[in-house]
Amino acid sequence: MWVFASIAAAAIAIFAIYCLIPNYWMRNRSKRVVRCGETNKPWIALTFDDGPNPIYTPKLLDILKEAGVKATFFVVGEQALRYPHILRRMHSEGHTVGCHSFSHRHAWLMSPLRTFSDIELTCQAIKSSLGHQPRWYRPPWGMFNLCSAAAARRLGLEIAYWSIEAQDWEAKTTARHIYDAVISQAQPGSIVVLHDNRGAPGAPAKTLEALPSIIDTLKKKGYTFVTLDQLKGDRT
Repeated sequence: MWVFASIAAAAIAIFAIYCLIPNYWMRNRSKRVVRCGETNKPWIALTFDDGPNPIYTPKLLDILKEAGVKATFFVVGEQALRYPHILRRMHSEGHTVGCHSFSHRHAWLMSPLRTFSDIELTCQAIKSSLGHQPRWYRPPWGMFNLCSAAAARRLGLEIAYWSIEAQDWEAKTTARHIYDAVISQAQPGSIVVLHDNRGAPGAPAKTLEALPSIIDTLKKKGYTFVTLDQLKGDRT
């Protein structure tokens, strides 16, 4: 019996060291993770994860273009390879394109080698479309393992988290909830995470429905929308 107890204790310790502890540290404490910008400027960064989506992302880009708003897109490598023309449109219209993993696999399910290769493949997919390496990395679900930060650093990536989320991927979430969640939490330096792909069926449509009102309301409150590059300063 003590053998099984020892094995279980070892497994728990490994899980804590590889998953739980680094995840808590990166999400809440690490200075290497950008969670918000400076609070002395009325700037807000809209970020969109999981795309590009052939239906929703072009409509989202239309909304942003009409409003004169720049955003940051954290793309999935598989999707980037399928729709390189959408990445090129993002870039040509002044948006920032970042890395969000290759197949949206959870960090806790990836070995150290898989963690590195997952990020590297996504960077290669982005570079094949845009001709340059991305600057930013955000892991799926904002979840980290022990090797996530080291892999990002080795590939020259800065890590982004967020300060506002609106649960826009959930089936029960309404456009009104998305609007209320963003507006009620908005403050100078906020980084908002929304989604233009995945989630419950039709979920991105609710995000698109809420977005024009979010932009209009925050503009009236005096906010300016910026990319993460602008929020943190251009790389020199």
